[in-house]
Amino acid sequence: MELNELAMPLVISENGVRVISRIERHWPDAAPSEAELRVLSNESVDVRRLLLARLADEGRPPAELFHLLPWHLVGRLADNLTNALGEAERSDTGAVIRLRHWFRPVGSRFTASLEQLDEGVREDDRGLIRVAATSLCTRLTELDTARLPATTREALATLTDTLARDNRFLGHAAVRAATRLRHEEDRFRHPGAHMATHLVDAADTSSDVRRESNEFERPPFTLRLTVSATGRVTLSARALLTPDDDARLARDYGVVLLPVKIADAQSSARYWLTLQATGTYLGGSISLPIPRGDFVEADIDGPPAGIADAGTLDPDEVERSVLAVTAYSAVQQWQTVARSLSANHPLRDVIERAAE
Repeated sequence: MELNELAMPLVISENGVRVISRIERHWPDAAPSEAELRVLSNESVDVRRLLLARLADEGRPPAELFHLLPWHLVGRLADNLTNALGEAERSDTGAVIRLRHWFRPVGSRFTASLEQLDEGVREDDRGLIRVAATSLCTRLTELDTARLPATTREALATLTDTLARDNRFLGHAAVRAATRLRHEEDRFRHPGAHMATHLVDAADTSSDVRRESNEFERPPFTLRLTVSATGRVTLSARALLTPDDDARLARDYGVVLLPVKIADAQSSARYWLTLQATGTYLGGSISLPIPRGDFVEADIDGPPAGIADAGTLDPDEVERSVLAVTAYSAVQQWQTVARSLSANHPLRDVIERAAE
């Protein structure tokens, strides 16, 4: 006997039992036929979810199997959010749509972010909308998009387009998520910076320090990777501010934390740049020893986070990020992040020790 999350028995047809029994007997070489898929599609959502959860835990079932889930609910919620966020004034998103646990077998828990975004829109809570939008863009880039039907992928891609217009600091991450959903990754293969770690001997120059830089765009951010003869690698990021940005940054982020990845021939590591508003720009940088090997690479590694997300950051990433800051104002921002955490949060101690 199988039970659902309320400890109630699951009801299944005789044809459904036969199909599932055959799949389990021949797994993992048991691709369902079209007729069997039609049988399964008529079973309850709980039965379909349970089958997919088992198959996903034990192997890699065909992506088309996941189309058995009730994707019309995801599409309807995405469309409602697109309409609500796309209007000058927040509109009613209609009746609450519960996605529950039905889509967990798909991976990345993106439906939890969708429901959180819906809550933020209903409450007109800009901070919650920012957190949920950041999470959604991140999780959609981690998703096996072939597991989603084409109509659902397009609904979610349209929503991420809207999120980018609503919050331009999500621009690069939202575009990346949308291109993956539309299976247009080839249109988005813009490399970050790749630089040799050994500088070519320079001619006579008035500068005492030789350096070479590579600049690239990740809208709205411009990043610059610099290799210096002093044995340091510096990565900086900046974005031009608009008149409305000061209020948005204070309300939605508190402290802007931009994830970046720096790699060499042997490994890669993630860092978080604290970005501070100075004049007409938002910017920050980190500095590291030149890695061993012939080259160093850098790129953005996701959407910017804020104070509300800080408690979920990886302690190792945070520690090396604090140790790599180049300005006291950046240390102060990390201390602001630490003060936002509870007194017994382990990340608070990590930041305080690294900032000493």
